[in-house]
Amino acid sequence: MTWLEATGQRWKLHIFFGLMSVTFILLLALAVSFGTGDGTLPIVLGITAVACAVVAHLWVAFSVRCPSCQRQIGWLVLSIMGSSRWLAQLWRGEVCPSCGNTPVAGGQPPPE
Repeated sequence: MTWLEATGQRWKLHIFFGLMSVTFILLLALAVSFGTGDGTLPIVLGITAVACAVVAHLWVAFSVRCPSCQRQIGWLVLSIMGSSRWLAQLWRGEVCPSCGNTPVAGGQPPPE
């Protein structure tokens, strides 16, 4: 069981994936809108797509918290990990990246 599942926060990543799916759909609509002749539609779709992506990342950054150390784990992994690693850490990580909390094993950090 992953850390997010054990702390009951996996649904927060599902919200992120939903928002990013909306962003992808908006980007597809943006690509299609370039041939319509309406000059404002591509601008509106582009701004909306960027806003949706920003909201998705802010959602992850501020909603995922460790129940043990109370740190915003989403912000921590987004700010210190590479763009290809932060999502995998949240999705598959078994301990809190900040304090080592393992809710599966009674909430204690792993032995060193």
